[in-house]
Amino acid sequence: MPRELDETWQLLDDFAAASRLLQLETERGGAMLPAVCELSLKLVGGDHASITTVRGGKFVTAAATSDVPASADQIQYDTNQGPCLEAIRDATMVRVEDLCTDSRWPAFGQAIVGTLGMRSMLSHVLPVSDDAIGAINVYAARPNAFTSEHETVLAIFGATATAALRAARDGGKAQELEKALRTSRRIGVALGILMITRDLSLDDAWALLSKTSQNRNVKISVLVEQVLQERSLELDES
Repeated sequence: MPRELDETWQLLDDFAAASRLLQLETERGGAMLPAVCELSLKLVGGDHASITTVRGGKFVTAAATSDVPASADQIQYDTNQGPCLEAIRDATMVRVEDLCTDSRWPAFGQAIVGTLGMRSMLSHVLPVSDDAIGAINVYAARPNAFTSEHETVLAIFGATATAALRAARDGGKAQELEKALRTSRRIGVALGILMITRDLSLDDAWALLSKTSQNRNVKISVLVEQVLQERSLELDES
């Protein structure tokens, strides 16, 4: 099997496994936030992960894989700057290639490199409910640890995690969770089809699907079903 094809199916397997684990944690009332942290590391890579939420107008680390990301988060809160805070405030994805040279958050960058040795970072907004927002943060000790493809992976996983967290919060909505996770898995399969049939990277496949959804004013889930059924759907590339 060609390496690109093998990597594509491995990624789809990882997404499916992550969805199943999140569903299992929800059904048994397990600790969802630590599970999301661990799964984000498995899917994206990196050395540490955390989840920041906003409580009473203050930033709080709700879960972390170790003391390192919790300390890194606290530096952001203390300096009132950093990728995580920007991701939450702007409801976006923030990628840092090298905190030693990035000039956007000088106080945070100098502190985290000097005290914790973290060099790169990826933060993605996590709307855990209609009135609460947070972010997944992934840290790495080496520079340039993350690419645009990692951004895409974290964005897709973030949607799955959000569905699981909302279901866990509301309770008794297992059917809604199953529907959301099923949709997430089907998105992963559709992306795999586009990657293989159109020779695209994961990043390009997601961008193509998203842009077509916007141009046609059609939900991504509808386009996904068309891709799954037709295999050769003409998507908007202009």
